[in-house]
Amino acid sequence: MAIYTRTGDAGTTALFTGQRVSKTHPRVEAYGALDELNAVLSLCVCACASAQHRTLLESIQLQIFWFSAELASESEQPASGQRYISSEEITALEIAIDTAMGRVPPLHSFILPGRCEAASRLHFARTLARRAERRLVELSEGVAVRHVLMRYINRLSDCLYALARAEDHDAHQSNIIREVAKRYLASGHAPSMKESAMSLSFQELHQLTRSAVERAQELQVPVVVSIVDAHGVETVTWRMPDALLVSSELAPKKAWTAVAMKTATHELSAAVQPGAALYGLESHLQGKVVTFGGGYALWRDGVLIGGLGISGGSVEQDMEIAQTAIAAINVRTHQ
Repeated sequence: MAIYTRTGDAGTTALFTGQRVSKTHPRVEAYGALDELNAVLSLCVCACASAQHRTLLESIQLQIFWFSAELASESEQPASGQRYISSEEITALEIAIDTAMGRVPPLHSFILPGRCEAASRLHFARTLARRAERRLVELSEGVAVRHVLMRYINRLSDCLYALARAEDHDAHQSNIIREVAKRYLASGHAPSMKESAMSLSFQELHQLTRSAVERAQELQVPVVVSIVDAHGVETVTWRMPDALLVSSELAPKKAWTAVAMKTATHELSAAVQPGAALYGLESHLQGKVVTFGGGYALWRDGVLIGGLGISGGSVEQDMEIAQTAIAAINVRTHQ
């Protein structure tokens, strides 16, 4: 059976009531915009990682069919068996919005559309929902349109925005986990007899601390020296008189970060900037990670044996003190 009828060749189309109107009629423009939106929502369903989001979007697609059918008819009497958008569907959208936005950190500025495919497609769908809303407003200037439809399409664009934020947030967290795992595996750091036998000796711990303090005294900068083992457990923390109280928090965090990320803390600065591989790492780990200078991973024969953190001076002074201390013993700052 042919799908073409040739009845629209002259630029007109038939409404559900049988009346023929121009294909640029505001009513056709309105349900045509909804048709575009529905097609893009199918792409969103395919891309979303969340099964809950996919289920919601599929239900929205059905609702847009009801919405379009209502707009495609000039009759003010509901057709027998026809489904209509109601306040119930709007409430479901509001619940979805609150759930999605409750999972993401607040924003205080505009954002670029999604950093992952699902979020990008949802943002695209959001713009089509706004276009459909504009077409609906235009239609309402000439014919009666139920107010609940205006509320629904307005809430729908908000919902698509919220879903995009949630998908973007989840994808970014997954990327951070993958990046950290990749760095871990790339370091070749795996439990072995060799690793367990290699650690900083008491003499080395003492030498690291003494060398750091001596250099800090030369610079006249009171600091806190913190050393952790290969598992991030503190082994030494020494606070020089008059060192800033905050340094007692920062030095151990620098040492822990260097071990956890297997790199010097100053080398993480670029990786946590917006758009970089580890953007959001600090907030996801609730401040446990430090991404400015003064923390160094300590390696020997390709094995991570600990971390050193210095805090109290400027970033440059902390780094110089740490490097002086590290030079006093037989370790490296890179694998």
